[in-house]
Amino acid sequence: MELDRVPEVAKYLSLVFLFGWIGRSTVWNFLPVFFKTHIESVFLIGIITSIPPIITVLFDIPAGNLVQRAGEKIVVLMGLIAAIFPAFLYITAAPVLLLLGKVFEGFTKVLVWNGSWSLTLKQSDDDVESETVSVVLLGANLGAVLGPILGGYLIASEGFSITFYIWAFTSAVAVLVFYSYIGASAKKLRSSVEKLGHRKTYFDDWHHLRNNWKELRFAFGLTFLYSIIFSFYWLAVPLLLDKMGAGFEQMGIIFGVAALPKVFQFVFGGIADRYGKLETISVLSLVLSLTLVGVFYVQSLIAIGVLFFVARTFSSGMSPPVHAFYDSKVPDDIEGEMTGFFEMFKHLGQMLGPFLAGTIASIWSVNASFLAAAVVSLLIGGLSLVARRY
Repeated sequence: MELDRVPEVAKYLSLVFLFGWIGRSTVWNFLPVFFKTHIESVFLIGIITSIPPIITVLFDIPAGNLVQRAGEKIVVLMGLIAAIFPAFLYITAAPVLLLLGKVFEGFTKVLVWNGSWSLTLKQSDDDVESETVSVVLLGANLGAVLGPILGGYLIASEGFSITFYIWAFTSAVAVLVFYSYIGASAKKLRSSVEKLGHRKTYFDDWHHLRNNWKELRFAFGLTFLYSIIFSFYWLAVPLLLDKMGAGFEQMGIIFGVAALPKVFQFVFGGIADRYGKLETISVLSLVLSLTLVGVFYVQSLIAIGVLFFVARTFSSGMSPPVHAFYDSKVPDDIEGEMTGFFEMFKHLGQMLGPFLAGTIASIWSVNASFLAAAVVSLLIGGLSLVARRY
């Protein structure tokens, strides 16, 4: 891995995300189980879990505009500040405030990721883009490994409250680290926000999208389908483990170990840069679909944990080439505003994933939802093969 060629800002963002995500990860994977103690309907829990992507779909285009006009740094900083609030809302356990917490999660996602992708990819050389994406995600991925393991033991011994306080504290630290190492200026923010209401702003964006649609359509399609898989895990896995009687400590270990492959995404990023982005996606999608089918059949908690680890390995490996494939297709001069569309397709998929899992679980079973995810994975492989011809 050529770390010396990865932009410095990618390394700083990785540190910021480590602080921001480690506290959040102590409880985030357990939220469906926490919600279930206050909301009986699995279908409604699926709807609530889909709230953040719904918010991001509504605001991705304005956020892309804001990135283009006000600058990436101030947008990311605003998102990191928004990330503090869900913890205080969840601790109330009031159903309305649980929903509002997910709304704030949505604003965090739309601001942080729109700004971060644009900030890093614009500074990255084409031949190390996949590795740059992997570095940006490294801090968040480390947090996703360590957080659930710590959280499982804390929840089992102290309850959920302490993890929500940890979430708020580490999110505040992330804000300070970002401002200290990367900085942000709000000088253009007011005028940029005012321009977001202008009709011409969005007319220009859609005009640019139409002009570049032929080049971007496969990148957006892959992003949409991959994101269904990515968010499907949010609801299906916690509910499946809860159904099988797993304790919070066991869940935490399974969540943490399953997140471990994300730390090594740079390996898949290097493979994609060397052997081809679409080729890598095609192979990974095929083996992922077989793994997801396996989850439907097994009944052992250990087997579920092993297969979930394998599935996360293959799906995590897809992320760098999916992002890099998009960046290879979008012109640099409109990357900020097109990132809004890229995030919109991503969040449409993330909105559908929990909804799909919750709907199938309420009609048939949680296990059956993994078959639907396997079909989506096969579609990713098919689309990758078609995209190679263009």
